[in-house]
Amino acid sequence: MSVAVQVKKFIETCPFLEEFENLFPSVSINKLDESPTMYSIEETPAEPIVKRYANGDSVRQYVFSLCSCELYGAVENEKTSEFYERFSDWLEDCTRKNVLPELSGQLQSKSIRATTNGYLYDNQSSICQYRIQCQFLYFKRR
Repeated sequence: MSVAVQVKKFIETCPFLEEFENLFPSVSINKLDESPTMYSIEETPAEPIVKRYANGDSVRQYVFSLCSCELYGAVENEKTSEFYERFSDWLEDCTRKNVLPELSGQLQSKSIRATTNGYLYDNQSSICQYRIQCQFLYFKRR
């Protein structure tokens, strides 16, 4: 399976995701519907190789944003902000505990983290889009 699919599967294991199920009932990759309460993992353009070793091995990154389409309002905004704050903390905890996306073959997970806070990306009156940018590092043997 691709790194993107493994990251998606990993994010779906987030223990408090169920609490926010009304906010985020479905997930996709690179496809965020304009309907409220959807989320998507969107690939972010970035140099894939962070470090290359003389033997051809490399440390690589998969840079992505977790995006959500939400209803725009005071109560909804507070819940969404809480979700993204907890999501960022959860990624840090996973790296610290070495609980990471499962890769196979020549790939080995190293870390996952949020590189920004959750933020309002687009607002269209009663519907808005939030996102948090993240980085997943992994080792690839030649």
